[in-house]
Amino acid sequence: MANSKYHYYVLVFSSDGPVYVTSIDNANKYAHWDKSKAPLEFSASYAEDLVMGLNMNFNSAVMIKSTREITGQPYNYEDYDCTFVEKKKEEE
Repeated sequence: MANSKYHYYVLVFSSDGPVYVTSIDNANKYAHWDKSKAPLEFSASYAEDLVMGLNMNFNSAVMIKSTREITGQPYNYEDYDCTFVEKKKEEE
């Protein structure tokens, strides 16, 4: 595995669920994530810096290190709806 290749992505936890960063606007210092577009691949150091910048600007994000190329978003958003419902606590 000495020649193994890794792929690095940034996953943002948005109000629509987890979405990979799909583009960067370096001139205006913006990262964009769009659930209908393919994830953008980064170098490890760039992904780490981007995650830190997003987190410092109150966007929850993590770096994803994958042995395979990721070509789509984590979920098929068009076919499903995710709703968080609080669990009822059992009475003691």
